[in-house]
Amino acid sequence: MEILARGTLVNQTTKCEEPFLVRTLTKQHLSQVLQVQQQVTWHLEVKESLQPLTVEEFEHVFSDGGLMIGAFVGEQLIAFRVLLFPRDHPENLGRDLGLSLEEQEKVVHQELSCVLPQYRGNRLQNQLAQLIMKKFQEQKLPYRYLCCTVFPTNVPSVKDKFKQEMLIVKITEKYSGKRRYIFLKDLEQHRLLDLQTVIAVVMTDYEQQKALLTTGYYGFDTKEENGERKILFAKGGAL
Repeated sequence: MEILARGTLVNQTTKCEEPFLVRTLTKQHLSQVLQVQQQVTWHLEVKESLQPLTVEEFEHVFSDGGLMIGAFVGEQLIAFRVLLFPRDHPENLGRDLGLSLEEQEKVVHQELSCVLPQYRGNRLQNQLAQLIMKKFQEQKLPYRYLCCTVFPTNVPSVKDKFKQEMLIVKITEKYSGKRRYIFLKDLEQHRLLDLQTVIAVVMTDYEQQKALLTTGYYGFDTKEENGERKILFAKGGAL
């Protein structure tokens, strides 16, 4: 089985370094994937911050409907990351963004990333993001729009998307009324921003954020100022 990376990390429970490796996941890993997802969900302080995938969605990924990679310590799966090709599925985020049916076929979802609690703090989420996007790009698949949803106050996930040069393009309600940012990265055409127009908005001021997003602004970074977490917005420049 293809090994994508090797390294060492710190087990936060034992404080010991442990070797790990990252490899592509297949359907034979489904039970381990579900166990990791269940443990991560159970430990969340805010349960609605994560939208778990169903067994059917994982099976779709394993049946050429996406990509999934995982990190292992020995034979134990400790983290995974998922890309999903929604195609004509009703939850295709291209619908939320007003893309045509033809363009919706070019959408790829960056789905959830799960890391067991005892292995957090090792930047695994970021490492897996880089590795899965590298594998995705190597396959030269016919997808253009990288999209995802993020719970607005899930700061680690928001930072993770910004590190990948994804932009907040919309705030909406998904998954039975749960508020979410929609992030987008056009893989063919880089969106330039006018950094002379930067406005910092408190992370929980959704009305001001919505107003900016409807007038040509994009969320592109986050910072802490005077004890408050803020999202940085700037107007889109010429492509």
